[in-house]
Amino acid sequence: MNRNLVRNAAGVSVYLVTAVYILPLIWLLLAAFKSRAEMFTMPPSILPKSLNFNNFAVVLSETWPYFINSFTAGVFSTVIALLLGIPAAYALARYTLRGSKHIELWILSTKMMPPIAVIIPLFIIFQKVELFDTRMGLVLLYTAFNLPFAVWMLVSFIKKMPKEIEEAALIDGCNLMQTLLFIVLPLIRSGIAVVVIFSFIWTWNDLLFGLIMTQDAAKTLPVALTSYTSQLDIKWELMAALSVLQTIPIVLFTFFSQRHIVSGLTFGGVEK
Repeated sequence: MNRNLVRNAAGVSVYLVTAVYILPLIWLLLAAFKSRAEMFTMPPSILPKSLNFNNFAVVLSETWPYFINSFTAGVFSTVIALLLGIPAAYALARYTLRGSKHIELWILSTKMMPPIAVIIPLFIIFQKVELFDTRMGLVLLYTAFNLPFAVWMLVSFIKKMPKEIEEAALIDGCNLMQTLLFIVLPLIRSGIAVVVIFSFIWTWNDLLFGLIMTQDAAKTLPVALTSYTSQLDIKWELMAALSVLQTIPIVLFTFFSQRHIVSGLTFGGVEK
């Protein structure tokens, strides 16, 4: 009896927590289809009177270049972080380097640093080297913050791999590069997937750097979202429509990659 009570209480708790997260998203989706008049009707209406796609057409026409900026910054910074992070992680995991443990700790500590702590010196440097309000500047900036996470995550994956697999490949005639490409990378694909997903999501959703380090040419989508607010008015229906459009790629990306996320985050958690 007590066991059934605990199970039922746990089930109710799961549904309540799910509702806390899902209901705001449902409200956001419904608000995206409402007209401006419906947003301010009293008493408030839950369902829109009709599926009004005008909000989506307006925000797409106004913010399409910012979609490109966010996508470019997310993809290129993630790819560069992997290209630099995989060899670095392999070297730290497989070779005895002087002070390697301190290097790993230092790399991880850079990720712990709050971005706001370095925003002023970065702003001054980017203006001096003419990278302010450029896509290249955003790519370099996000790469610098994604790289420590990539190295830290991949080091743990590579350390869990048996060295005998790589040694067998070397005996069979593979060189170091071939071993890394055809043996190591397929075995740590779950870790790579975790790095790609979390790096892209963080870059896609970042507001701080996009707000401070861009002005118009390289403005990102979260910054464009703030443009619908002013001292006199807030365009709730357009903010809702743009928020839905911004959420869709992340939801689809995470849905199709959830198997890799689960296996990556639980890798090594259970001793066999």
